Order: sequence, then structure tokens, then C-alpha cells
Amino acid sequence: MTVAVLVVGVVCQLVQGTDPAPALTYYTVDSAILLAATLIVASARPGWAWVDGARGAATSGVVLSGLVFATVIAPATPTGTWIQPHDDAWVRVANVLLHGVGPVLATADYLVRPQRGRRGTFGTALRWCLWPLVYFAVVLPLDLAGQAHVPYPFLDVHEAGWTAVLGAVAGLFVVVLGLGAALVALHRRLGRGSPGHPAR
Repeated sequence: MTVAVLVVGVVCQLVQGTDPAPALTYYTVDSAILLAATLIVASARPGWAWVDGARGAATSGVVLSGLVFATVIAPATPTGTWIQPHDDAWVRVANVLLHGVGPVLATADYLVRPQRGRRGTFGTALRWCLWPLVYFAVVLPLDLAGQAHVPYPFLDVHEAGWTAVLGAVAGLFVVVLGLGAALVALHRRLGRGSPGHPAR
């Protein structure tokens, strides 16, 4: 179910005609693709230890995307809602799936799946921060070189300036760290992590 929702959401974003920004410049889309891929790999190769870490990082990315959209991006739109009058049907479906349904399913999926081994909560959450850092490291230089445009105003150096962008990156880093720690702690509280036992 989670993979299907994410794939449909990404496809809708790829074919929509409202937003001119390339779909792959969105952290939301990239996180959805990463999570769908890791879930597929986890089902095919449950013994691969690295999959749990990648899935956790992607899950935090999908959830972060939903939170930022709901609390920062949507309220700043002309209507203050998720849907704008000029949005076509494709982008409306993409918004609902990638920012609403997807994060809920991703969280539930992460919490119910067993994890391999048991690592420190903070250390695990810290490693998950590598995913948004990779996104920033790729998109920001492309934006500065004029090869791509960052679709988030608070991450656009040309629009917000370096001070605001660095502040936003630092703030998002803290949010990802807290979000990751909360997911790992809740997962363990539910008894889904056990030392030395691989996911089944």
C-alpha cells in the first residue's frame, strides 16, 4: 500500500502541468522515490542490513516533507490551503498523496516492521540526517550554477539570502534529528527492534 501510494504520487507530480519546476528538484519527490525503492528492496532482500538505515532515512524524509508542507508551505499560499484554484487534478492528487497519505502510511509502515539489531537512538537519527544533507549538497550548487531552481523559497539563496538559507538548513537538521529520534524510540517502545534478529 505504501509503495503504491508513493509511486502514484510521484507519477502524478511528473505528469502534472501546473508546476513548471522539475519534479526531481523536490525533496518530497526524491524522498518518496527513495522510500519506495528501499521498501521494495527490503521485501526482496530482507537480510540486507543497510536497507533498514536507508528506509529509516527515507521515512523521516517523507514525514518531514508532509510536516513542512502542512505547516510552512501551504499556509503561505494565496488560499492558505493545500489546494489552489489553478492546480490541475494531477498536482492535487500528488499533494494529497505525497504530503498527507504517504507520510501517515510511511510512519505506520516503519513502526510495524522489525529492524535488524539495536543501535543508539541519537546515533541512528543522526545518520538519517545524511539524506537531507545529500539533497542540499546536490540542489544548492545546481541552483547557484543556474542549472536548476530550488523549489523552496526558504532554501533559495537568490530569494532568501545565505543567512536565511543556512538558518533554514540548520533548523531542518534539528527537526530531522528530533523526528528520527522520536521514530526510533517509538519503534523500540512498540517492541519492533530486537538485537541480533533480522527483519522478517
